[in-house]
Amino acid sequence: MKDSFNQGDIIWFNFPQENPKPQLTIYGRHPALLLHDHSLTNQTIILAPLSSLYDQHGNTKELKSYHLPLYKVDYPELSNDSYVKLDQIMTFSRNKITGSYICCLTETDKASAHLKLMETLQMNDTIKDIVYKQIEKTVENLLNEYIEKKTQTDSSKNAPTK
Repeated sequence: MKDSFNQGDIIWFNFPQENPKPQLTIYGRHPALLLHDHSLTNQTIILAPLSSLYDQHGNTKELKSYHLPLYKVDYPELSNDSYVKLDQIMTFSRNKITGSYICCLTETDKASAHLKLMETLQMNDTIKDIVYKQIEKTVENLLNEYIEKKTQTDSSKNAPTK
């Protein structure tokens, strides 16, 4: 068992059963994606459970855009093709980690998880606003630099020669 875990690690976790049990919430021992870096000084962890990609009849489940599929061919440590349920993120005390390390997401899948998590948390418009403001600020700065250089160039051309 690993002594510490990092963001992007998939671990075994025993999700507690809540009473009354929410209809679609995972409970019991399941693989989970660690979303909150275990090395931070905070005493909590944030997890998203994994579920099988197939239903009890072997049919592929219908995934939402905020679900992250993980295939056994890419993650042979997983027991089957799975997906991360980023719509069921949960916070627990760090001392609740009693399970073992399974594997770690690739950098590409970590980035995909972050994007899908932003969608789950309905942050797309906020992120878009931030990006647009940064682009406007950058364009304004570039225009001001261009105008300043153009003014300096024009001034030097118009300066009397000796």
